[in-house]
Amino acid sequence: MILQASHTHLYPGHRGKISGLAHLADLEEGRDCLVEFSDGSATTARISGAANDCRLDTRAYRTAAGTDIPDKHWSLRLDDSGGEFEFRILRKATGK
Repeated sequence: MILQASHTHLYPGHRGKISGLAHLADLEEGRDCLVEFSDGSATTARISGAANDCRLDTRAYRTAAGTDIPDKHWSLRLDDSGGEFEFRILRKATGK
């Protein structure tokens, strides 16, 4: 599964697309994924939860411009209303 971000990093309000996900129920036990950013950088992550209450734990990475981004934890919402899966970052989540 790949989360395709439309920016070089994630932030509250950010929206992106998801490929390689057949059913939202696949996330309930947790699933490893890749997050690809608009500058070509990427990081591994773990996504878990239900569509309206998901958690994304990203690992540290470096943007193409050389900025180091630490491990982060996000609350997000998934949507499949247009026939494609999309995500929206809601807020930072606490801890692991």
